[in-house]
Amino acid sequence: MAGGIAARERPGARPPIYGFGEKRNAPDLPGGVAVQIPKNLCPLLFRKPIAAVGPTDSSAPLPPPLRGTNSGAFTRRTIAARWPRIAGRVIADNDFPDPINARIQALRDALPDGSIRRLRDDEAPDAALWGEYVAPHLGKTWLEVPWFFGETYFYRRLLEATGYFRAGAGRQADPFTDQKEQGLAHTEARIEALAQRRSRAREEGDETRSVLTRLLRSALWGNQADLSMWTADEEGPGHRHSEQAEEHLLVDDTPAALAQLEGRDRPARVDVWADNAGFELVSDLALVDGLLAAEAVGQVTVHLKAHPTFVSDATVDDVHATLATLADADEAAVRALVGRLRRALAAGRLRLRDGWVWTSPLRARELPAPVRAEMARADLLISKGDANYRRLLGDRQWAFTTPFAEASAPLPVPVLALRTHKSEVAAGLSAAQVDRLDDEEPDWAVNGEWGVMQFAPADASPEAMRPSPAA
Repeated sequence: MAGGIAARERPGARPPIYGFGEKRNAPDLPGGVAVQIPKNLCPLLFRKPIAAVGPTDSSAPLPPPLRGTNSGAFTRRTIAARWPRIAGRVIADNDFPDPINARIQALRDALPDGSIRRLRDDEAPDAALWGEYVAPHLGKTWLEVPWFFGETYFYRRLLEATGYFRAGAGRQADPFTDQKEQGLAHTEARIEALAQRRSRAREEGDETRSVLTRLLRSALWGNQADLSMWTADEEGPGHRHSEQAEEHLLVDDTPAALAQLEGRDRPARVDVWADNAGFELVSDLALVDGLLAAEAVGQVTVHLKAHPTFVSDATVDDVHATLATLADADEAAVRALVGRLRRALAAGRLRLRDGWVWTSPLRARELPAPVRAEMARADLLISKGDANYRRLLGDRQWAFTTPFAEASAPLPVPVLALRTHKSEVAAGLSAAQVDRLDDEEPDWAVNGEWGVMQFAPADASPEAMRPSPAA
């Protein structure tokens, strides 16, 4: 594919598509339509301590969160080995000046036994929020803090080290650009095949439910592409054919989710918590295209990260860059897909939203009330990926046989979670499934080969509209 991501300038030289209070031409809209970007960059910026809202009425104890101190756990290997490797890759992939590289190396050296400290980029728009998040963990080691906090904090510390929010060589420079570019380039054939299937489905007038079922499957297995687990030049997990993929699907609640879009007296709104850039983002955009083609759906809102994190997590910038790349594809079906998505953006049927909450350590039970109120406007939430799944379940040590709707946070919207297993957090499985997998494939919970499509209905209780304090 010519142009697009591959043609972008090196880190530090390219201005952000979404800057601070600037008026820019959005590159994904026909004719370069001018849009006003709010000064706080992201619409979900909340300055008050979450705990001040008060606890929920529920007194049932929750399982403890995962930590690096869990004996022999994947979490410890992540902190002690994967994170230092990721930081080293940032040094190798970017032409940052020596002072930036020294700060990144200092972060590497602090893993896993160094102490949690406050961030030192007070000029960052999220600095006050992170002051609140870090306070309960000051002085603890990386292994002692809850893993979800530690992981989001690690990536935020990387941006502190690169000077992402400061004037200088690292300002607004995505330190993972190289890996994202490679991840997209290596999947050109898969992208073409996906776009061709979309074109055939439109031409042949396939039944809506079957189309959406296939697209949801594609979006699920697209989640196997995760650069925080496997670099772009490594061979990650994958299934050779659809039959093998079906054999690795542990739970399929698709019918219950699609039922939320049917029989309504108005077009539905679907929200998507996006995960990775690259092929997964393309598969998500194909799903969006299919949803918008369904008469039952009037609008899709995709929620993205406010800044680079988890190596390949998608930002609004990544969506724009991906569309620009695909617009130059040789395959007509790919260009047609881009055209439909751009028209949907221009018409307001497809909305891209980013927010600090999605790069924060807040788990779903702790999401602020304004976020919940916005969620309640949707008729279905599709949660993509492992980190969002961990957010839903609080990254806690649930028994894997706990019903998904019980383990998932109470939210005012029906949720369909599409997730391939890359961490030791799970729910909604049968005892027979867990026993078989433990016997036959000991690393099944973390190898990315096994997937779930799990549904939880909306919670109509008052607890769903207010956060509970962190624990």
